[in-house]
Amino acid sequence: MKTRIYLTLAVSGIFLAQCSKETGNKGVLPKEIIPQKQLTKADLKNIAEETKKNLVTNLTQKISEKGPENALEFCNVNAIPLTKQLEDQHNVTIKRVSDKNRNPDNAANETERKYIYFFKEQLALKQKLEAKFDNGVFYAPITTNNMCLQCHGSEKDIKPETLAKIKSLYPNDNATGYQENEMRGLMVIKPN
Repeated sequence: MKTRIYLTLAVSGIFLAQCSKETGNKGVLPKEIIPQKQLTKADLKNIAEETKKNLVTNLTQKISEKGPENALEFCNVNAIPLTKQLEDQHNVTIKRVSDKNRNPDNAANETERKYIYFFKEQLALKQKLEAKFDNGVFYAPITTNNMCLQCHGSEKDIKPETLAKIKSLYPNDNATGYQENEMRGLMVIKPN
C-alpha cells in the first residue's frame, strides 16, 4: 500500500514539474487541466445581475455628468470591455442582444428571438418575467425603464442632440420607439 502511495506521489511530482516547465509557473497546473466549477442557474443569475448593475451604474453616472450623449459615447466604447472583464472573471460568455438592435453585433439569433417573443407575451399578459435556463444557457429579460427612454424612447423622449449622436454612432440604429416596461432584449450567459 505504501509503495502505491509513493508511486502516485512520484508520478504527480513529475507531472507538476513538467507542467511548470511548460507554463513557466512553478507548481501551478495549466488552466485547461484545473477542473472548473459547474455554474448553476443561481450562479448565472448572479452574474447577470452583476453585469446589469455594472452597466447601469456606469450609464447613470455618465448621464448625470454630461447627459445622454455622454452615456452613448461611453456605451459605444466601453460596454463590451466592461462585459469582457466579467466574462474573464467568471469564465462565461455574456451577450446583450435584441430584436431591435442598436449595434449590429447585438442582433438576436433565432433562439434568442424566441425568448424575446416569449417574454413579450408574458409582459402583454401582465405576468412576472422570470429568466430562463435552457441547455446550460441563461436568458434574462432586459426591459425598459424611464432612464432607458432617453436613448431608446420615441422622438418625444429623445432630445435632438441625443438623436443626432445616435445617428452618428449607429447609422443603422433600430433601437428607438420604446415605451416604459417593454422588452428591450436579453442578456444571454453561457459557461465556457
